[in-house]
Amino acid sequence: MLARLFPPRMTQWLGPLVIAALGALLIATIVVVSGIVDLSAAKPHPEGWARFLHFTFDRSTAFHAGPPPPGDLDSPIRVAAGAAYYGQVCARCHGGPGFGQNPVVLSMHPRPQYLATDLPIASFSSRQLFRVVKAGVKYSAMPSWPADRRDDEIWQLVAFLRALPKMSPDAFRQLAVVSPGQAEAAVPFGNTVAPRTYALRNDHEQPVAVYKYATPAFGFSGYALSANPVATCAQCHGVNGTGGGAFPNLTIQTGDYLARTLAAYAEGRRRSGFMQMVATELSPAQITALAQYYASLPRRSSKAGAPAPLLGQQIALQGVPAAGLAPCASCHGVTRSAVKAFPLLEGQQPWYLANQMRVFRSGGRGSIVGDKLKDPMVAIAKKLSDGQIEAVAAYYAAQPPATVQSFAAVEPKR
Repeated sequence: MLARLFPPRMTQWLGPLVIAALGALLIATIVVVSGIVDLSAAKPHPEGWARFLHFTFDRSTAFHAGPPPPGDLDSPIRVAAGAAYYGQVCARCHGGPGFGQNPVVLSMHPRPQYLATDLPIASFSSRQLFRVVKAGVKYSAMPSWPADRRDDEIWQLVAFLRALPKMSPDAFRQLAVVSPGQAEAAVPFGNTVAPRTYALRNDHEQPVAVYKYATPAFGFSGYALSANPVATCAQCHGVNGTGGGAFPNLTIQTGDYLARTLAAYAEGRRRSGFMQMVATELSPAQITALAQYYASLPRRSSKAGAPAPLLGQQIALQGVPAAGLAPCASCHGVTRSAVKAFPLLEGQQPWYLANQMRVFRSGGRGSIVGDKLKDPMVAIAKKLSDGQIEAVAAYYAAQPPATVQSFAAVEPKR
C-alpha cells in the first residue's frame, strides 16, 4: 500500500504531479471565472490573511530598503519641506496630530496607518521609510512617488515622518496645513480648455484606455477650481514669495520664466513630486496669472548682505578653468534673451540652489527628451565638488536681485 502511495522512482511521481497541477489549475480557473471571489472593500481581510500580507510587506520593505540617509536628514529645513507635501497629500489618509482619519479612508482595506503615533514610524528605519515613500505598496492605496529621479524630495518627506510622532497639533498645523488667510489674491480657473497630455513614468501602463493622463487634473484639495491657488503656493513659497529655505524665491524671476516652468511641471517635462502635483491642477489661464502675480511682487533677496565666499564669486564670474567650466554668469542673466531661457540666481535661497545643483549632478533634473536628460547643467554639476556647490550657492544668495532692464537687449558678439 505504501509503495503505491510513495513510488520508489522519481519518474513514477511525474504523472500524479501533473494530474494534481492540472486539477489545481482547473479549480483556480473555475473560481476566478465564476466570480465567486469576493473583492469587496466592505469586508476586511481575515485576521490570518491580514497578518500574512503585512508580514510579507515588512519583509519586502526590509529587503529593498533605500540608500543611507543624508547627514542632515533631521534638519529643520528638510522637516519643513516634507511637511508641505504631507499636508497637501498624505494627511488625507494618514492623519496628523490632533486630527483623526477620514471615515472614507477608514473604509479602505487595508486601512492606511495613522502615522502621528510612535508605533508605525518607529517600526521602520529611515531607509525603509524611503523605500515605502519611493516605491509605494502594491495591492494597497499607497502610491509610488510621482516623479522619478527625485530622491532629494523623498528624503524631505522621510525627515518629516520621523518628526511627526513627537509633533504638537499646533506645530503640525503651522507646518503642514494651508491657511486660507495666508494670501488674498484670487486666481480664477477660467474657461474649460482642451486637456493637454502629461508624462509620467508609468503612462504606458495597461490598460491605457481606462486612464486619462491629461491636465488640468482634478486634485486633492480643489484649490485650482476654487480660485485659491495662491494660498497653496504660499504654504511653500511664503506669503511674500521668497521661499522657505528648501523652496525657491519666486520674486526674483521673470513672468515668462515662471510660466514656462509651471507648464513644464504640468506636462511632466520637469520632474518633481511636489510641483507636478500642483501644476497639473492649474488651468493655462491660472499658470499665466500666477507667473505674473509672483513676478509683480517686490523683488527680495533671501540673504542680501550676507558674506559672499570668494570661491563662490570666482566660480560665478570666472568659472573653473581647470575643470573646463565657463562662468555661471555667462548664461544666467547676461542678456535679456538669456533671462528668458535661464533662471536668475541673484537673491535665491542658498539651500535650494545647492540642493538643485546636487539634483542636476544625480540626474534628477534636466530637460527630458523621451526618457533621456538633455541639459548642460547635468555635466556641469558633475564637475563641481560639494564645497564648490555650497560656495557658489552662498555667493548668489548674498547678491541683490537682478533686474531684466540691467541686461543688454541683444546677445553679445562672439
